[in-house]
Amino acid sequence: MHFINLFKLSYYFNNFPDAVFKLFWPMVILCGLVLFITVISNWRLAKFGKKWSGDVKFWWTHWLNMGYTFSIVGLLHLFFRYETIPYANWRIWPALMVIGIIGWIGYLVYYRYKLFPKKQADREVKQSLAYYFRRRRK
Repeated sequence: MHFINLFKLSYYFNNFPDAVFKLFWPMVILCGLVLFITVISNWRLAKFGKKWSGDVKFWWTHWLNMGYTFSIVGLLHLFFRYETIPYANWRIWPALMVIGIIGWIGYLVYYRYKLFPKKQADREVKQSLAYYFRRRRK
């Protein structure tokens, strides 16, 4: 594969690319390893995450969801490519998956540095005002 092929549209929409490429088995191992680590981490989060704060649990669940999604989609695409199923083994799907990973990480960074401080400030204001607006028990 030449680097210049990445800029050709026909490269991404080739119906019958060769089933096995140089990085096929390392990609299968990598996707399987990510899926395994995600399952183990999710099990540990369910078991030991009860004492974690909501923010830590929020970040772990988002990263684990990203791991589940992209490892399963990656394994599915590698299977379709190995079986040379037309339209499902296009190279556009891994390219879109990489764009999705970058977008998801970008959203998490945006959330962490833009939205999260606002939510934290609102939570502190609500907590300080809760003393004055609490219900009295009869």
